[in-house]
Amino acid sequence: MDLSYGFKAYDARILIRSNDPALHELALSITRKCLLDNIRPHAGTYDVTLDLTKLPGGAYEMRRNGEHLSSGENLDLLPDYLNQMVRISVAEFSRDLLFIHAGAVGWRGKGILLPALSHRGKSSFVHELVSAGAEYYSDDFAILDQMGELHPFARPISMRGRNGDPGTYEVDAVQELGAKVGVTPVPVGLILITEYRARVRWRPRMLTVGEGVLATLPFAIPLQRYPEKCLRILNLVGSHAAFAQTPRGDAKRAALQLLEFMDALTS
Repeated sequence: MDLSYGFKAYDARILIRSNDPALHELALSITRKCLLDNIRPHAGTYDVTLDLTKLPGGAYEMRRNGEHLSSGENLDLLPDYLNQMVRISVAEFSRDLLFIHAGAVGWRGKGILLPALSHRGKSSFVHELVSAGAEYYSDDFAILDQMGELHPFARPISMRGRNGDPGTYEVDAVQELGAKVGVTPVPVGLILITEYRARVRWRPRMLTVGEGVLATLPFAIPLQRYPEKCLRILNLVGSHAAFAQTPRGDAKRAALQLLEFMDALTS
């Protein structure tokens, strides 16, 4: 039995195929959740084909565009991995939008982007910013359109290490933090290059547009595929936004310092 579902999300075209109804239904459920149900059916050509195959004996195999990604018998590991692959595929192949690996919040009508790799405290920082009153846009991908405006991607905030558990848990920004979630695009006011370090002072250094674009580019997910788009949109952002860089200490204190810094920039 060959099952397939083609869809378009954020201007990327994805096809999911499987030979097993349970695997196929699992893939569709994960896809809808991780893309916040922003998908619509699509038929024709596809940027990415994800194949989930049930093998003899009960194991599974996952391939992307024919390339082997993973296989095994432990289906408990599949949802998280598939979640990542769907989101990365959309971010990499979106034609009109630029996905940046960054946390993002809104403050007084302006977007703040926090580019960072995983495990650098990005989600904790976003958590404290929305707790301090910033609008929640994303803890994962900052999405910029062709005009350089920030769009919401407000999935639950993925936090690490509650009660000594090394795994992750999700925080609903509205229900658990009382946060306001951004629903409309906003112009970017600041891109801050920062990561946690113990016992450091908050001391932002302003960057030129050229320095800021170069510092942000490594976090642009489609850089290898669409370098011209990445440069053009980031330079457009730089025409009206500020770039700064600083290490930061405790996330709660740094969140207040950042919002004060943003107020000073826009006053």
